[in-house]
Amino acid sequence: MDPMNAQNAYEHEIDLKDLLFVILHQWKPVIAVAIAFAVLIGGLRGIPALRSQGNAENAAEKEEEYKAAMEQYENAIAYSEREIQNIVSTIETQQEYLENSVLMNLNPYSLYEAKSDLFIKTDYEIMPGMVYQNTDYTNTILQAYQSIITSSSFLADSIASDETDIRYLQELVSVQRGSISAVSDPGSGKTNNAGSSSGNTELTNILTITVRHSNAEDAEKILDGILSQIDTLHRQIVKNVGDHTVQSVNKTSESAVDWVLADKQAEEMRRLQTLRETLTQKEEALNEFPRPSAASSTGSGAVKAMIKYGVLGFVLGGFIIVFFICVWFLMSDRLYSSKELRTRFQVKLLGTLPAARKSKQNRIDTWLDRLEGRAVQASADSEYQLIAANIKNHTENIKTILVAGCASNESITQVASYLKEHLPALQIIAGGNLLQSADAILKLPECDGIVLIEQCGVSAYQAIELELEKISDLKKEILGFVVFE
Repeated sequence: MDPMNAQNAYEHEIDLKDLLFVILHQWKPVIAVAIAFAVLIGGLRGIPALRSQGNAENAAEKEEEYKAAMEQYENAIAYSEREIQNIVSTIETQQEYLENSVLMNLNPYSLYEAKSDLFIKTDYEIMPGMVYQNTDYTNTILQAYQSIITSSSFLADSIASDETDIRYLQELVSVQRGSISAVSDPGSGKTNNAGSSSGNTELTNILTITVRHSNAEDAEKILDGILSQIDTLHRQIVKNVGDHTVQSVNKTSESAVDWVLADKQAEEMRRLQTLRETLTQKEEALNEFPRPSAASSTGSGAVKAMIKYGVLGFVLGGFIIVFFICVWFLMSDRLYSSKELRTRFQVKLLGTLPAARKSKQNRIDTWLDRLEGRAVQASADSEYQLIAANIKNHTENIKTILVAGCASNESITQVASYLKEHLPALQIIAGGNLLQSADAILKLPECDGIVLIEQCGVSAYQAIELELEKISDLKKEILGFVVFE
């Protein structure tokens, strides 16, 4: 492809690898600028703090602030530790309850219920035609039975159990007052106790004692113990409240499913999990609670401030210089690498040579060149031999070769001298810059082929394009490029 057409069709793309090595090759100015910013910002922020440390009044103020902060810190730590202790105690209590409670360990989908209905009758009667009626103690008596039967003292007297704590037995026993639905008949003025769901609910004088357990035997045993104390309970309530009679009218034992118990068990497990999560959060917060830093009169606080802002300045300075290097690389028209020249102009690359400055490079720059794949001083002789061989293979009908380009005159003369020595059959003419040297332009028509010498960081893509244009106008053959890297 013609180099001019290749240039017109070329679309420039940013090579991130090249950009990275551009930054790495500038490690000296990057470090220098970063250190300058570190010293500047660290000094600006640290010196005032260092001066204030020497002030006795300021030191005393700092000491008071530290004592106040330390006191607040200790109070917060003590409060958090008390919270954690309370949560730990609650978790232990909850675990003990879930492990030992009979109710919490029942299978809500397969449990047994033993029930007994107690009918309680009082001698209360409504006195027709009387304005003042006798006091009705029926509700009070029923409530007394409900309260006493479920009390721990009554259950302890009624049930002899050394295996189960009385508080867990209380959960198994419930006493509920029976109810019916009263349906009013407007035509007759009477009430029909038909149990219709559409009527008003009325409470009856029946108390239903329910005992739940994992098996029928234990449930009936607890219920029988309660019923055995009903006579004693009756005498006590008659004495303290009012006269009445009590009679057991029904007793059953059957398996059941308790959805309410299933929800209660799930809720208690969720409560334990919530307590554990809260404990973890509180312990993490306690461990991460910041301790106040001690006030120092020796200037260690100021030194820390200088170090902190020095590091910040170092990073900021490094970022700024790297940013400007990237902008320079993107905006620059200078040749950076031989592969870019080959890609942009589609020309032969005869070889790459180390620039003169590389003889003075330090080990870091040499290592970066090797890592990037650039020519190094140690391989210069073999590279010259390769250039001579490449030219010889492309000069069947060529007798005169012009060596020119945008590189320095010293570089062009160096290449021409070497080619004269190793290609004696060819006439090698050392030219110069085809864009700046009139002598080089006058030599251009006399040659059969041209070897262009370019130098990274010196040759510009626009100048190379103009060189190719001049050569194309005279219809001269370009043997290839030699690039000093």
